[in-house]
Amino acid sequence: MCATGSMRWRIDYHLATAGLAARAVKAYVERAAAYDQRWSDHAPVTVVYEA
Repeated sequence: MCATGSMRWRIDYHLATAGLAARAVKAYVERAAAYDQRWSDHAPVTVVYEA
C-alpha cells in the first residue's frame, strides 16, 4: 500500500515467470490525478511485454 498523509492507495501487481519478466519493456501504476478523483482504492499496474 502506498500512503501519502491520510491518502492510501492499494497498488496491484503482476506475477510473471522469469522468461516473461525478461520480456517486460515498460511498467507503470495507473493512478488518478488526485485522491478525490480516484475510481477505486486500487491503483492498477500495467506491464508492456515485447512479443
